[in-house]
Amino acid sequence: MVLVLIAGSLASLSAVQASEAAPARPLVQRDLPLAHRLADAASAAPSAVKEDGSLYGVQRWNAATGRRYLGLRFPGLLSCAYTVSAIFREAGHPIGNRASVSSIDSALSTWPKVRKTEDLKPGDVVFWKPRPAGALGLKCPSDHWHVGVAVGDGKTVDNDWWSGKPVRHSIDRLCVTFAYARRVPDTVR
Repeated sequence: MVLVLIAGSLASLSAVQASEAAPARPLVQRDLPLAHRLADAASAAPSAVKEDGSLYGVQRWNAATGRRYLGLRFPGLLSCAYTVSAIFREAGHPIGNRASVSSIDSALSTWPKVRKTEDLKPGDVVFWKPRPAGALGLKCPSDHWHVGVAVGDGKTVDNDWWSGKPVRHSIDRLCVTFAYARRVPDTVR
């Protein structure tokens, strides 16, 4: 049982009622620099995704972003931008629900570009461009750009189009190649 002060009176709540009444706590500490918060929110994203596909309150895919490839249906081919939008929201720096990679890049257009993968830092927003051919010379299922967030050690968290959920990946990919990243300016908190 939990005692709660409501309008000057003590009331008792069960533990379940108390947990439901308490506001949801963010997964990241708001007093940290934005790059750190982005990396933390990205790292937590694979376990934070809900059954309905939402991440941090952002719906990541819909009928317009699903695709078919080799007869299989994939729910989130273009939802990488929604995933990154959700990560920004959780990090306390919302950029809106961006539906495309180009809209993410536009929102961050004043942020400096990082041109080499070896210069990436956690919290950098990574952009990949499509490769003309993937593994074994097969045509890749997408000719779209892709976006994610660097989390360190040559890894990013971004939407996996096979599963439609955020996953930790290597920077190197079969069907896309690193184009550049955007780094949080020192002036942005």
